[in-house]
Amino acid sequence: MVRKISKSKLPKTSCITNFITTTNYEDTYAVALQKPEISIESIYLNIFAYSPQWITNLLEIRNKAVKPFGLKTDSKKLIKENLKVGEKTGIFNIYAITGNEIVAGDNDAHLNYRVSVLKNDKTLTVSTLVQYNNWFGKGYFFIVKPFHKAVINSILKNAVTNNRI
Repeated sequence: MVRKISKSKLPKTSCITNFITTTNYEDTYAVALQKPEISIESIYLNIFAYSPQWITNLLEIRNKAVKPFGLKTDSKKLIKENLKVGEKTGIFNIYAITGNEIVAGDNDAHLNYRVSVLKNDKTLTVSTLVQYNNWFGKGYFFIVKPFHKAVINSILKNAVTNNRI
């Protein structure tokens, strides 16, 4: 069975909106889970710990390009177990962990963003909310948005293709 990744709506059960005050951009992608019994922590890690190399390369280019503008470029190694609220893992701070959802993201001078990984029954949704803090954030995300969509689709496709979720 081919599992299709499709655009969706932000699930009403998501708590992501508790962690961002204004939403200037929103997207949600959904896919059927092959392994609905695995934990939300395993799903989160199976998506973000195995990014294709082109994404890692793109992030390195992004970090070099934005450093002169004072944007955050730091990231810690992605922890592969024991995720904790308040800690940074990879490029994300962890804001919430529940039995079926992890909310992560970061705040910067130009924009704030949150990502939700939510498991409902046999469906996984990955939602992104972005809040612009100034004109630079709006311009920055205008440039980043096509890459964002490609990255989300690629990491989900990678996890699906390799039967990690």
